[in-house]
Order: sequence, then structure tokens, then C-alpha cells
Amino acid sequence: MKNSWIFVFALSLMIPVLAGCGSKPAVPGLPAPGSPAEPEREVIKRVEAVMVVVDNYSKARPQSGLQEASIVYEFLVEGGVTRFLAVYDRLLAQDVIVGPIRSLRPHIAAQAKEHGKIVAHSGYSARTEKLISSLGIKEITGSTHLFRDSARRAPHNLYTTLERLASTRDTAVMQTETVTEIRLPDGYEAASSFEISYNSQNVISYRFDAEKGAYLRFINGIAHQDRQTGEQYSAYRVIVRRARYVNVPGTELVEIDLQGAGQGWLYQAGRKYEIRWENSDGKTRYFYQDGTELDLRFNNTWIQIVSSQ
Repeated sequence: MKNSWIFVFALSLMIPVLAGCGSKPAVPGLPAPGSPAEPEREVIKRVEAVMVVVDNYSKARPQSGLQEASIVYEFLVEGGVTRFLAVYDRLLAQDVIVGPIRSLRPHIAAQAKEHGKIVAHSGYSARTEKLISSLGIKEITGSTHLFRDSARRAPHNLYTTLERLASTRDTAVMQTETVTEIRLPDGYEAASSFEISYNSQNVISYRFDAEKGAYLRFINGIAHQDRQTGEQYSAYRVIVRRARYVNVPGTELVEIDLQGAGQGWLYQAGRKYEIRWENSDGKTRYFYQDGTELDLRFNNTWIQIVSSQ
């Protein structure tokens, strides 16, 4: 198993980043340092989270519904192939198709449990069933909530909709909250683009779009687009989280240790920050170097899990 490598291409000639001299770059959607401009606010209708395991095999692309997720995790599962865990915890104005759906893995289940217990997936091995038996996950696998799309070939044709998943929630309680865009701190490097290589056939890259105020996502240099809308996926922020990979003996399977603590990077508004993460009490939190916790509530986040070895 090859290690994941991250290549950051900073346009230092275009964006001054020297602390204490020159001006900081103004970024759309973020007040410039020293500016009295009001930060953006977002009204969120928060509901019980439902999670969906989404296929990222080449034949499963383009996927559906990832842009509407609050958080999307990308995990290596085997042989350079990755899989997504999409978290939906907001009430949306319109229904959304999500998929293709694939099988659950132990580390994906552990990550899902941090957000809630409802997980839509296509099944699992006996080994995974044993490893996740104590998590108390509410599994959504049946035809009541999932369906096959005849336009695609199995196993890359299993889908759901957020409307179908809504009925799986144990509570209809909705909480409305107003979240404010957080002013980013100093102590960053400019990072208008960067790459994450899971293997030579699965290279993820992000390029910052100043007009959109978000990172556009690419796979092997090709725009990663939504099947339903045709729009390119984008992330307001991207977290690259380093974690320990463990190869399962006799297989190409990879397990990922998400416990404890580790290092990583935050990419937001064309900036790169060194961060650290801690998993305590069943919840992962991310921190700047000064100990300030990241607030991920505003807009959307993609979290790339890479090897720490």
C-alpha cells in the first residue's frame, strides 16, 4: 500500500503571506483583515443526521447528492479505491438523490457514529458485521428506502433520496440556528491548489475559485461533477487528516485507526493552516496550532483521510 502524498502548490508570487509586512489577500465572502464588513450568516434547520456510504469506484462516477452534504469524508478502502461517507443533518428545500451506495467498512461505521446512528449502505462482510456490532448503528439497506437505477450496472446503481431517508429518523425535531462565518486567523500559507494521491489512478485535486469562495474538486485532473445537476463539486473548506493505516492480512483491505490524535491541514479561502485533531469521548475535534477549535458549522466541508505513515 502506497503512502498518501500531498502536494501543495502555493502561488506565493501572487498572494503575499509574510507576517507583519504587506497586506493580506482579500477573499470573497471573508472580511479583509481590518475591515469593518459584517461576516456572512447562514440560517440552518438542523435535523437528526443520516449518513450514506457512497461508491467512488471509477464506474460509479459521476455520483449524486454530495454537494448537499454538510460533511463528506473520503476514506481509502482497498487497492487505491476510496469511498465516501456523506453526512446530511440539515433540512433542505428540495429532495436530493444520493448514490451510488456501497458497502460499509469498520472505520467508516466508526466515523458515522460520531454524527448519529442512521447509516444507509449496501451491506458488509461477516468480519465487518462482527467489528461494528457494538456501535448500535441503525442500518438502512432495504428496498423501502433504497432503489436500483436501471440506467447503470450493478453494483454501481443503488440509490436513495433524502426524502426516503427522512422517515428513518427517530425524531422529527428540528432546531433552527444561525451560524456566522468565522474570521480566519493569521499564521497561514497561500494555497490556491493542492493534490492528494491515493494511487496513480486516483489523484484528487482542489483548486480555489476566488469568485465562488470555495475549492473546486477534480479527480485525475477531470472536474468531479454531480450526475443530476452537472455542477462541479466544491468545498468551502477541506481538511486533510493524517491517520494510521493498517493492512488486513491476506487481503487488499485497509483499516484506518481514527482514535487518539494526529496532525493535518486545513485549506480554506486560498489558505493553508497546520492543524491537529483529537478524538476523545467519541467525537473528533480539529484545532489550530494556538489551540482554537475549528467551527465546521458554516457552509460545507470535505475531509480527506490520508496515511500518517
